Amino acid sequence: MKVYLAIFGLVTLFTMNSTSDCMAAGLEFGPYGVGFDTYKAYDDSRLYVLGEDSVSRPLLIHFWYPFQKTGESQALKFKDYIDLIAQREDFGRSRSEIDNHSFYYIKGYSDFAKSNFGLDTSISAKFILESPVRANSSIINTDPKTKFPLLIYAPSNSKASVQNHLLCEYLASHGFMILSVASAGPNSIVRESFTESTMAQVTDMEYILKFCEDSLKIKYESLGLFGFSSGGNAITIFQMRNKNVEAVLSLDGGQEYSTFIGLYSMQDFDLEKANVPYLSLVNNYKDFSIYPMYNSIKSTEKYICRMPYLNHNGFISYWLYFSSCSPNTIKNNSIISFEYLSECALRFFSKYLKHETKKSDNNFSDELTNKYIQSFKQDYSSINTLCKTLLNNDLDSASSLVELHKEELFGGANQVNILARMFSDNELAVWLYQKSVEYQPDSWESYYDLGYYYKEKSEILQATKALLEAKKLSPENTKVTELLIELEKME
Repeated sequence: MKVYLAIFGLVTLFTMNSTSDCMAAGLEFGPYGVGFDTYKAYDDSRLYVLGEDSVSRPLLIHFWYPFQKTGESQALKFKDYIDLIAQREDFGRSRSEIDNHSFYYIKGYSDFAKSNFGLDTSISAKFILESPVRANSSIINTDPKTKFPLLIYAPSNSKASVQNHLLCEYLASHGFMILSVASAGPNSIVRESFTESTMAQVTDMEYILKFCEDSLKIKYESLGLFGFSSGGNAITIFQMRNKNVEAVLSLDGGQEYSTFIGLYSMQDFDLEKANVPYLSLVNNYKDFSIYPMYNSIKSTEKYICRMPYLNHNGFISYWLYFSSCSPNTIKNNSIISFEYLSECALRFFSKYLKHETKKSDNNFSDELTNKYIQSFKQDYSSINTLCKTLLNNDLDSASSLVELHKEELFGGANQVNILARMFSDNELAVWLYQKSVEYQPDSWESYYDLGYYYKEKSEILQATKALLEAKKLSPENTKVTELLIELEKME
């Protein structure tokens, strides 16, 4: 079966095949072989808590890269990747500890895939771990003078780089080098403080880039970034701190959701510096965000696409890899969507880091015509202006904006309520919900959302008052009734 995707003005071909070769994975890999190496490094400038001791911060650096195929090469096993997760903090862990960790790690993920992604129920964790991957270990490029674009991948909250190994391999096969290190907090694997954890990941990225340049002596043609979830926050700050970044890809990055509010107050956050090509791929939750980063960046070459079949968990490559390990797995829309995501990433970075298409042609997202990845345009300009006005603590101007744009802000999807949910950890959420009630006094949803907010803050009396107003407006509404019952149990 062949599926076609029109993107960037091109038509890209996917070859879907049912095979037990996990390396195939339904993607058309490029002409290069894929090499993979890891490097153990310590950042002596930062302490890291390991057990009862403090050590220099350990960094297990991952590096995927293209090489010229000159003959048969032995592919790594998936276990070679997963074993690295157990070693990310402690390079000296025993083989039995590593094996045990890897087995139960993949068993948990594969059990989840069987329930949620249609993975063949007969496939075992051991079989998946022993299956081949695309990459080969310690391959020396036959032409060391060849320079490729370099990408830095920022993984999600406390997770390892191999969560998106298939995407990294795919990009490497098409002539990109990918550098990455696992996500962690400022002094342990735990990420608590948003600001400190984000900056820890940014500093890790800067460290491994310097390691690549100074220790590995890698020369690269251009530099791009991509990050998933909380990794999106890191790539946002990294790009603002590093002017040599030429393109940024967000895989459902946190900067498009509520963590934009935290980023906005960070010392290095500067929207004037957000001036490079930007592509944001977001999940299938509608009316969930005002997409503040996309709508705020200065770059004129910016694109946003929704993945209608992917929730937040769908933006990692495990599910696609697992499905390709068994001919009995029926590919569902979520798995197919990740193939489109991968091709989209390739086309974006090829355009802006390899300049393979005319840079003046920046309307490629208008040509998405399939159901798996969809460009969308909605006017969020007023609500984003309101967002930044509130973040600048200018309530008088914010009130004027609400009055001036009330039809846009409260019509259809209530954009003020969407913003209020993004401000859920900020006292300004109450101000927004109250504006919603003020301008939509006949809307049960406005009172319901206000009541839900108070309920989450354990302010029972205020929550009950708001929900009783919602019940007056919608007496038979089960959502309101159920939340009132929850409040009774909390008292």
